[in-house]
Amino acid sequence: MMIRTILAFSIAAGIAGCGASAPDSARAAAAPAQPSSADDGIRTIPDPACADAYGGTTGLFQRPVDPGVSNAAQGGTAVSAEVAATLPRVIHLRGPRDSYTADYYFATRDGHIYITANREPTGTDEPWRQMSLPSCLDGNVTEISADGRVLLALDEGRWVYTLDLEVVAAGSAGWTRRWGPFFWTDFGIPMPSDVTAWATSELTPEVDGTFTDRAGNEQVPAGILTVYLLRGDGQHITYIDPWLPSDESREVCGPERNTLRPAGLSGSGSTVMVVTREGDIYTRLYEFDVSGANTVFLDYAWEDQRGAADPPIQLPAPDWVRHPRIPGRHTDRLSLRKLSPGTQHRVMRVEGRDAQGHTGYWQKDLADREASDWAFVATGEALQGRSLPLPAPYRDPPEDYAYAGTIEGWKAELLDFNPYCSPATLRLHIGQSGPLELILHTTDGLRQERRARGLDGYPHNYRSAVEVPAEIWARRGQLAPEAQAFLQKHFTASRFLDGPLMATQSRLQLQAPCWTLRRDAAVADEMLPAVPPDMGQVVAELTNAQEEGRNPQTCPWQ
Repeated sequence: MMIRTILAFSIAAGIAGCGASAPDSARAAAAPAQPSSADDGIRTIPDPACADAYGGTTGLFQRPVDPGVSNAAQGGTAVSAEVAATLPRVIHLRGPRDSYTADYYFATRDGHIYITANREPTGTDEPWRQMSLPSCLDGNVTEISADGRVLLALDEGRWVYTLDLEVVAAGSAGWTRRWGPFFWTDFGIPMPSDVTAWATSELTPEVDGTFTDRAGNEQVPAGILTVYLLRGDGQHITYIDPWLPSDESREVCGPERNTLRPAGLSGSGSTVMVVTREGDIYTRLYEFDVSGANTVFLDYAWEDQRGAADPPIQLPAPDWVRHPRIPGRHTDRLSLRKLSPGTQHRVMRVEGRDAQGHTGYWQKDLADREASDWAFVATGEALQGRSLPLPAPYRDPPEDYAYAGTIEGWKAELLDFNPYCSPATLRLHIGQSGPLELILHTTDGLRQERRARGLDGYPHNYRSAVEVPAEIWARRGQLAPEAQAFLQKHFTASRFLDGPLMATQSRLQLQAPCWTLRRDAAVADEMLPAVPPDMGQVVAELTNAQEEGRNPQTCPWQ
């Protein structure tokens, strides 16, 4: 762990002051047209008129902690009777105007934010108070979202502001507009204009304790803030994280390999919840740390970790869970709230009607998996969401790429590589024994420079593992001699071969064995200007090589 910290800090210290560069501009120019809110380069420029928006304790290494802090400590002032009359007594469902955590309700009206105790879990009934905000946010709030110990707000320019709710200080000391590398020190990110629903999610060891990985093992989170964004086309779930580049290049692969089109979204405690246009509801535990990308600070393994002592985090990350259909009418308006500790339980709510036509919401625990577990709670409030099902389309084709070439003289095909949805099938034609089908797993890498979403002419860095399926591994001694020799060369004690992977629209390279496959593409990356290495990826590869006792990969990009 010490080498991880030293590497991360030394690299960050060396390049933290870097600004936009010509190669970054070239990378953006060469990318296919995509909706984007990120400027070229690594860092954004602070607004000198909003100096008080860049302080705050959010994201810093030492944060004051006082579980007994009340909303008065947030610099709140009592509201008038006229304002109080516009605010709800109870917030049942999260949305861009009203949100909640286990401790607080939040509401935004006329550009301001108001706070009071969450009456349901706390049992506390107190007046609403107006929160103190940074000067450029005060009176300009358009949307809010909260989870755990953080509250996020957007201003009229859609810039993201974050409040550390544990700050025990008067005024706006807890707010910051900082967002992005390195360690929350970049100067901000604007929310993309086509986002139709977004949700804040926080998972911390202090509050949540652990999360459950795919093997069923309890793992301690490093502490992470994630914001899930449902895009306007309904086909993509982008996620942003204040330790990651302020771009739109990271996504949660949606249900059924991202072929089902979501209509609504919510999230809490590293769990994202969606409802499709047809009305099916799914949840998934997924973000940067859980996915396997944070190799500098966390340990991961592709091998089966069930029953292991002190196991690393099992990969791949947990998949989507499909929940039973709601036994009644409902809309696309969702809410999810974590129940700490752990990640097994979440309060799921979906706006709708019961059989008698009463309005309210359907509710159940994430751990409950029967249709009878859905219970209706009447509120009498007007429905705000869209009634489901929506008109078609309901499905989209997967964003798959097919590559081909030779591996050590044998014909090879990568049938269905997807920039965001793993796994893919790697088919090798070795000897006369028929095709040998291996599984290629991928997860996004530790990038610290901006890039466009998906694949373009510049390499997208991944972590990967080629898996020999268990049934083939068990009978490997019965394969043709050429296939046996291939497996013995690359898979010794383990049926997984892991390492870095780089992909463009025209090339894909597994760097550990130095295998390169190609495809015809509109973007000819051989003709594009060279770019410097991503220092986040350099740190990750040096760390991984040190941890695994091997030399860093030097396979040429060819």
